[in-house]
Amino acid sequence: MGGWEGDARRASRRDLTRWIVFLALVPVAFTAVVVALNSGIYSAAGFVDRYLDALQRRDLATALELPGVEVPQGVSTAALQRDALPGLAGHRVVSDTDEGGGLHRVLVEYRAGDSPARTEFLVRASAPTFLVFQGWRFEESPVGRLAVTVRGDEHFRLNGEQIEGAEEVGPGVWALELAVLSPARLVLDHDSRYLTAEEVAVDVPSASAPAEATVEVRAGDVFVETVQAEVDEFLDGCAKQEVLQPAGCPFRKVLDDRILGAPRWSIASYPRIGIQPQVLDDGTFAWTVPPTEGTAHIRVSVLSLFDGSVSELDEDVPFRVAYVLALRDDGGLDIRAVQP
Repeated sequence: MGGWEGDARRASRRDLTRWIVFLALVPVAFTAVVVALNSGIYSAAGFVDRYLDALQRRDLATALELPGVEVPQGVSTAALQRDALPGLAGHRVVSDTDEGGGLHRVLVEYRAGDSPARTEFLVRASAPTFLVFQGWRFEESPVGRLAVTVRGDEHFRLNGEQIEGAEEVGPGVWALELAVLSPARLVLDHDSRYLTAEEVAVDVPSASAPAEATVEVRAGDVFVETVQAEVDEFLDGCAKQEVLQPAGCPFRKVLDDRILGAPRWSIASYPRIGIQPQVLDDGTFAWTVPPTEGTAHIRVSVLSLFDGSVSELDEDVPFRVAYVLALRDDGGLDIRAVQP
C-alpha cells in the first residue's frame, strides 16, 4: 500500500514539474513569436511590403487604410479607383535603415513596365497593435501628384479608365491634377469615336517627385473618313446642278458667251481631307479642315457672241474647300463650310 502511494506522489510531482516547465516556456515562446513577427510582418519593411502588396493586388481599400496614407487637398481623386491602379509588379524590399528616433528608411525595388526601378519610403514607429506588435505609419504619404494636360479634348484615359473633371485653361487645352498612389507607371491616352491619342507613359516614383504628362488628342481615322464621305457626297450633289454656278458650291464657271444646252459637271478629283485642331479668330477652339484643293470638270456647248461660232467647252475647274467641324454631345457631327 505504501509503495503505491509513493509512486502516486512521485507521478504527481513529475506532472507538476512538467506544468511548471510548460508555463515557464509559454512566455518565452510567446516572446520569441513576438520578436519574430516584429522583425518580419510587423517591421518597418513588413509595413511597406503590405502597402506594395496592396498595390500589386489593386486593393485600393487596404492601401488607403494604412496609417499615413493621406490624399493631398485640392487634387482630383478620379485616379483613385481600382481599375486605374498600376498593379505594381516584382517588388521587394532592398534595405531597411534605422535612422533613429523610431524613423526608418525603407528602400524597395520594383518593375516599372519592363524596367527595374527603386524608391524609398520613410516610416515611423507608432502605437503597438494588440499591445505587443509594433505599429508603423508613413512619415511621408505615398500619395503623389500627377499634373495632366490634354490638348484637343477634355477627356482622357488612365490605365484604360476614363477620367473626368479636367478644366479648360486655354482654347483647346484642359488640365487636371490627380492624386495617384506611388510608386506607379501610368499610361494615358484617348480613345473615342472620332478622336484618338498616342499612349503616354509616365512614372510617379514617389510622392516627393510630382509628375507631369501631356496627352495630344488628334483626329482619328473614323473622323477623317466620315468627313471625307460627307464632303464627297456634297460635291456630288453640286455636280448634279446643271448650271454654270451651282448654288452654295465651291466651284463655278463664268462665261461671256451663251451656252447651248445644260452644263454637265463632274468631280475630276475630290479634295483629300485632313483634320487639324485650330484656334479660330474669335479665340475659340475647333477641329478644322484647312484649305484643300479639288478639281471639277465641266462640259457644255458654247455659242460665241462675237462671231456666232459654236464650240465645246471641256475643261477642268480647280476649286478649294475649308470647313469648321463641331462634335456634338449626342455623338453627331456638324460641318460648316468657310471661306478657304
